[in-house]
Amino acid sequence: MIKKLYSHFHIFFISISLHSQDVMDVKTGIDHEKMMAKNHQSHQILNAPVSMNHLEGAPRLTYSWANPKIKPSLQPPLTGKQMGVVNTLGIKPLGYEMDGDVKVFRLFAQPVEQYITDGQEAEYEKLIPGKNKVPHEIMHHHKIVQKIRAWGFNGTTPGPTIEVNEGDRIRLVIKNELPEPLSVHSHGIELPNDQDGEGGFAEPVIMPGETRSYEYTLYQSGTAFYHGEFNLMKATSYGLVGAIIIHPKEYEQKIDKQFVITMQEWRILPGNVDPDLVSMDFNWFTFNGKSAPNIPTITVEQGDRVRIRLINSSMDNHPIHMHGHTWWVVGTEGGPIPKSAQWPGNTIDVPPGGSRDVEFVAWNPGLWFFHCHKVHHVMNAHADVPLGIMSHGGMFTIVHVIPKDPNAPWQHPKERGEDVSSRDYSTKQEKK
Repeated sequence: MIKKLYSHFHIFFISISLHSQDVMDVKTGIDHEKMMAKNHQSHQILNAPVSMNHLEGAPRLTYSWANPKIKPSLQPPLTGKQMGVVNTLGIKPLGYEMDGDVKVFRLFAQPVEQYITDGQEAEYEKLIPGKNKVPHEIMHHHKIVQKIRAWGFNGTTPGPTIEVNEGDRIRLVIKNELPEPLSVHSHGIELPNDQDGEGGFAEPVIMPGETRSYEYTLYQSGTAFYHGEFNLMKATSYGLVGAIIIHPKEYEQKIDKQFVITMQEWRILPGNVDPDLVSMDFNWFTFNGKSAPNIPTITVEQGDRVRIRLINSSMDNHPIHMHGHTWWVVGTEGGPIPKSAQWPGNTIDVPPGGSRDVEFVAWNPGLWFFHCHKVHHVMNAHADVPLGIMSHGGMFTIVHVIPKDPNAPWQHPKERGEDVSSRDYSTKQEKK
């Protein structure tokens, strides 16, 4: 009896689903035969062998996988230009053009596909002495190739970093090449209500094919970000996010290297490229759209003052930990933390929707782990049962501190009267 009821309900819901699809197709004018042909072409492209480069990602599509009628715009010509001082690991920054005194940044919201992992070995593998490497035959997991179809800006998720200065007036020109309405929120920035990205409330939504501009003056500094706001869960879970780095008018101390990392998490079933947006059982965890071993290495020189800006665009908090150094937490999405309120550590919990800036002097040479300390978040695709010995995955990379003198014996700075973990320490003392 139960099986019969289930069968009747199953047929009923399939009928409803097919009817809904027919109605939708009438409204959108989609030709089913052409769509099936395009889908077949898409399947072939997604599964065809390609030349993979873990810094460049998947080849750009000549059509939108979400709507074959839309041809995605190419990246703006100024992509990768005007980098300033921030390095967004594996993601090219977004240059700007000037319109009078306004810096204009162009963003195309569009379906994207890219590799989370591409089967290549990590950058840092060549830095590990041979005697320290774990023999491949004892590893439980082999290298995995995983592509994802998501939504992003200018061809990637996360989108390009926007780098500006306190006091700048900026304009974000957004073209919606998605199959759904859009609005874009500038997260953490104090601005007029009608520029905040509250689509359907303080402003109209951006319909597919439309373009609108957000323009405002920056009265603050810190690590902010832009993200899809309309239909928030779907927009952000699908990858519509990118960093906005606002430099202060003057830094208290010169920072030699700055890095930006945006954290995301995905549920992707084996053999699939489309994330499950309604599941909270995530099995892929990424820094700037990559999982280890494809996350680029953070490379600095011994003695550099380093700032790492962490953005959490996922639904979980991530306690990010670094080995070998003590850092100071110097900022949040609300801006710089006053020096008297900054605190030391080497693990910082970044909440969903938050950003945290950490700063340290890279005095300790070597290869240092940098990863999320939720241990499930340093695995790819999770593991088969029983658990074996797994290679690094997920939110894991290396901070490579290049020594000034590779032959110098290791010495703690306090042995020579220097406290580099003190917030008052200046690298000028060491360079005299």
